[in-house]
Amino acid sequence: MNIPITILTRSFRLIFAEPGRTLTVITPGLLLYCLAAFLCYASLDVTAGQLAIRNTPLLLLGITLAILGWMSFAILWHRHALLQADQRTQVMRPTSGIFGLYLKSTVVIGLIMIFLAFCIGIVASIASLVLLTALGPTLGLIAATALMAVVSIALSWAILRSSLILPAAAMGHRMAQFESWHATRPISREIFWTAVLLGVLNVVFTQILGGLAVALPTYAIGLQAAQLIVQALIYVSVLSTLYGHLIQGRSLT
Repeated sequence: MNIPITILTRSFRLIFAEPGRTLTVITPGLLLYCLAAFLCYASLDVTAGQLAIRNTPLLLLGITLAILGWMSFAILWHRHALLQADQRTQVMRPTSGIFGLYLKSTVVIGLIMIFLAFCIGIVASIASLVLLTALGPTLGLIAATALMAVVSIALSWAILRSSLILPAAAMGHRMAQFESWHATRPISREIFWTAVLLGVLNVVFTQILGGLAVALPTYAIGLQAAQLIVQALIYVSVLSTLYGHLIQGRSLT
């Protein structure tokens, strides 16, 4: 478990060692997100509990800005984590080609996620029904819940192993999905345990911030936003750490 803990420790160090720098790097993406949220809200009409689109072009613009916001958030953070020495001056200056390459890589990962979730979901659903029938409602539900947790971790493991194409794209390098899979093979077991730890962290964050949101309803939206930002930063930092170690040859310590 040393390597998974080291990966997460390095990821947290990237995020929290220099809070001012972290805020500087993620601010462009967050501002685009905020603008996108405002435009999407302005394009919708909520009356009598029903949701209707009031301005389609405005909604499409909001969605486009949300995509650009996510890419800016991730690309700048990958570059912050991976560019070294004199290249550090280029962290905040990704080219349009990098954005295009990152979008293509994101689409590839999205399609892989959909395919794996569909295939694994069918098998898991059938297995859950068998467990519920064979073990009864109580034990069957416990077993089915455990099975879904394992399936979720397995999906996370597969995505982590496939996703080195994202930090590669942020650096302006083209990487095929099979190259990412091959590069992560030497530490595939450690990546599995990293996926387990990420799952545990997500549950802990959700429970803590969910409890705070209930206790402090005024700040619920802010707490949910903070949770999403931290979880996204951790995930992108883990990918950056894996890329730096496996592709750039950096030590994890």
